[in-house]
Amino acid sequence: MSDETQALRELLEAVYEALTVPDDDLTDRRLVDRALWARVTIRGALDEDPAELSWNAGYLRNKMREEEATAK
Repeated sequence: MSDETQALRELLEAVYEALTVPDDDLTDRRLVDRALWARVTIRGALDEDPAELSWNAGYLRNKMREEEATAK
């Protein structure tokens, strides 16, 4: 698998994770926030150099970790 393909896969995995909220903790605000972060991440990935895809995936995962830590 090429580096670009691996980076794209990481990005898509991060977006999938961002849009996955446990059923018992689903609130409109959390879903809206996660959808917004996913959109920002995808837009950045589309607009920027493909070499930056891993950075975008890391950004999204960090946002989710921060949000999950404050939601508990």
